[in-house]
Amino acid sequence: MLRCNEVAERASLLIDGELGPWQRLNIKLHLAMCRGCRVFVAQMRITCDLTRMASGSEEQHIDPEIQAALARRRPRPIGMV
Repeated sequence: MLRCNEVAERASLLIDGELGPWQRLNIKLHLAMCRGCRVFVAQMRITCDLTRMASGSEEQHIDPEIQAALARRRPRPIGMV
């Protein structure tokens, strides 16, 4: 059985689909029994999704109001006014 720190170390690999079936199974077994790790992985998924949206890689699926808010928050390139 994996320990919490091992799940935390592999969480991004799990989210990105970069783990083999055995590793994925071990993490899923741990998540079935550990609420703290389930919450941690869920928060990481949300963070990854928001980061993708903010970077513009999935903007076609974002509400127009959210797109506008994200555009206002993006830093301007150096030298631009």
